[in-house]
Amino acid sequence: MRKCIGDPLLYCGHMPWRKPDLSPVPLICLAAIIAGTLLDPARAMPSIAMMVLSAYVLIENPVENFRQFFRDPVLIMLVLVFFVYVASGLNSTEDPTFWLERVRIKLPFLAMPVALIVLRKKITSLQFCSFLYLFLVLTVISSAIITVKFMSDFKDVLKAYSEGRVIETPFSHVRYSLIIAFGVICGFYLYSKNFFLKYAAERWLILAATLYLIFFLHLLAVRSGIAGLYICGIYMIVYTLVRIRNPKVALLIAMIVLVFPVVSYFTIPSVKTKINYMKFDLEQLFLFKNAASLSDGGRILSVEKGMELFQEHWLTGVGVGDLRVEMQRKLELAPEHPRTWLLPHNQFVFVAAGTGLVGLLIFTVAVFLPLFNRRCNRQWLFVCFNIILLSSFLTEATVEEQMGTAFYISFLLLLYFYFRYENEENEEAGKQLSN
Repeated sequence: MRKCIGDPLLYCGHMPWRKPDLSPVPLICLAAIIAGTLLDPARAMPSIAMMVLSAYVLIENPVENFRQFFRDPVLIMLVLVFFVYVASGLNSTEDPTFWLERVRIKLPFLAMPVALIVLRKKITSLQFCSFLYLFLVLTVISSAIITVKFMSDFKDVLKAYSEGRVIETPFSHVRYSLIIAFGVICGFYLYSKNFFLKYAAERWLILAATLYLIFFLHLLAVRSGIAGLYICGIYMIVYTLVRIRNPKVALLIAMIVLVFPVVSYFTIPSVKTKINYMKFDLEQLFLFKNAASLSDGGRILSVEKGMELFQEHWLTGVGVGDLRVEMQRKLELAPEHPRTWLLPHNQFVFVAAGTGLVGLLIFTVAVFLPLFNRRCNRQWLFVCFNIILLSSFLTEATVEEQMGTAFYISFLLLLYFYFRYENEENEEAGKQLSN
């Protein structure tokens, strides 16, 4: 039999064999990652898609892929975050299991910047908006299920809110609220782009879905998502005045940002109940020095104790693997009696206490560097995504859970690769889309 030669059409003996077209693989994997962030039955899909993408990078033009990777400081810094956590193992001696768990959760910081490099200059406007459309639809479906549960068990749910708890969500309610907040931003983006797949009436459905998600976000009453959305609203006021120079739109956004919180307080019971509990929680902490079984009091103390650990071990930190043990020791001695299993409820303090000054600097540069790319920071969708996630870092260790990490790194890179490498083909596709 003759040796197979030629590319892409290969001949093995007398049987022609055409090299398979693998170009749809990255897009399929990206859709799987988006679906996996919101659908319980598909929870394993992001991990599987990440492994497939990693294999694809090694198969399809690996030399060029890695060459482009090493030319991009944003991608290099994101990968360095993973190695900071790995290196902290040298300083972690008391709880190796916890260290391995932290490293596992940070694996997307290693794999995704390399794996998604294949999307460079390969996403058209239609494909990009379709991904956002898929994400919007999934957020609506997921939130609708929770809304039905909320309404069917209204009194018990409100009682839970009065005790500092929230209705059950597919995963961490804080991360889930961030996803809903970004779903709102995606809806407005699609509407502003006049996007629809088949029927023009879809635009009005997109607008209706977006307004519903705003209502649901307030019904959920998780402050991280709500705060992120309103900070985006303030940014959009400045954006429309400075960049677009449309004072009428800026005034409309300002009215919504000012009026809607007041209206929601008096019309959505969970918002009022949540705020009343927050007042009670903070009074217990600051007036009575009591944080036992309290949500906000424990969060504040966890940040304070995390800062104390950073001050005591400022150069190398206590080691990510030992952070849980060291936090327990600090919290056990606190006169406010908080829950001792708490970790710092601030992503920057978490990294600082665990990895020290060097780790904090690398992490801070990694998460803020994408915003210094000119092609990206001119896009309000990209800026709003970062506002929602980075603002949550101040009150939550957002990327210390699997879903938080998957959501952050996947959408950050999707938006980054699309807006940074948007070329003439993308722009032409966008013109056809708007027509």
